[in-house]
Amino acid sequence: MSNYKILYKVTGSIAAYKSAIIISRLVQVGCEVKVVATESALKFIGKATYEGLTGNQVYSNSYADGEMMSHINLVKWADLTIIAPASANTINRLACGIGDSLLTSLFLAHDWSKPYLIAPAMNTNMFTHPATLAAIDKLKTWGVTILPTEVGYLACGDIGEGKFLDSEIVFEKIMNTVASSSKKNDKKNVLITYGGTSESIDGVRTITNMSTGKTGSAIAEQLTISGHKVRLLRSNNSHKPRFNLKESTYSSFSEYEAEFSRILAEVNFDAVVHLAALSDYSPYEIDDGNSIQSLPLQLKMKSQNEEIKITLKKNPKLLGKIKTVSRNKTVKVIGFKLTNSKDPNENREAVVKLFTESNCDFVVHNDLATRKKSGDQEYYTVYDSDMNSKQCTTAKELAYEIEKIMENLK
Repeated sequence: MSNYKILYKVTGSIAAYKSAIIISRLVQVGCEVKVVATESALKFIGKATYEGLTGNQVYSNSYADGEMMSHINLVKWADLTIIAPASANTINRLACGIGDSLLTSLFLAHDWSKPYLIAPAMNTNMFTHPATLAAIDKLKTWGVTILPTEVGYLACGDIGEGKFLDSEIVFEKIMNTVASSSKKNDKKNVLITYGGTSESIDGVRTITNMSTGKTGSAIAEQLTISGHKVRLLRSNNSHKPRFNLKESTYSSFSEYEAEFSRILAEVNFDAVVHLAALSDYSPYEIDDGNSIQSLPLQLKMKSQNEEIKITLKKNPKLLGKIKTVSRNKTVKVIGFKLTNSKDPNENREAVVKLFTESNCDFVVHNDLATRKKSGDQEYYTVYDSDMNSKQCTTAKELAYEIEKIMENLK
């Protein structure tokens, strides 16, 4: 797997400690990070912290042994560069084209086909100084993305502009830039469906399931980071990825079926990852003892009856129809099978049956009974059509495994 490579620069600011939070988040989602820090920055936060978070050495001196060409090699290595936090001194030096440190030399050697982000952090007077404002404007014209600052309480005690942006927002900005700038010659067009359906009884009461959509969201994020073009079809109350991806939402099975068929017929997908937790049955009619009415009811159901009967009708299986209704008849299908049995033979039979009935190319198996026994630890087993398998113990590991599948698709 080839991770997205981020060159993270840190300058001398009290906000430097927040860089550790952002770097940790980047590493967690699969990015490879290398840190370049000024000597001033290292007075606020040490090399050991950055090395521990990234697993890579920290660069700070152009003349250190083995680093004479680091200002060129690091630029070639990186897919994206960010300075966060960026001090007033650094911003003004960059705008003047001064390359008197490794960090500023890297800027002069920057490849402008790649994104460059700056997140300022400084005192309000420094931020609003004409020199700083002019420097920021000049950097923007060169193609640098300048992140906004917050207005708030500053480390010096003042209140005003120049406050370093919230760490999570900086992380989101990086991730959205990654999503929009990832480039791979072999990237695939992938539809990911996830989340549970919600079947209405009377507009207030519903029959639903416990699917959160977190696994689907994790897969969507990883494939996006890797440069694949991801389209989502998710339930409207499911977990939303960090990226601004093209998506459609649904609530009921019927809404899902209509949107699913439309999207597959209109778009030429290379693969479909079908995680949607669809209702096997939908409410059809209700018998309150006095009358039988079709569901869903238009008005809220009264609750004076001691007993009511709701009839459910079986919904069709959609997984096996994907290749039939798809614009691309050779689309690769990854299906998911949830079981509730600790018997490995029984679970294996369920996977074989799904392959037979649905024409899947891969099946991801997850057993509810095993998960409960292990304290809600996830266990996913990925099978190919020859029943070769690979086990994953987290949604992140599963996302990596599906990424490998995408990279090997012909």
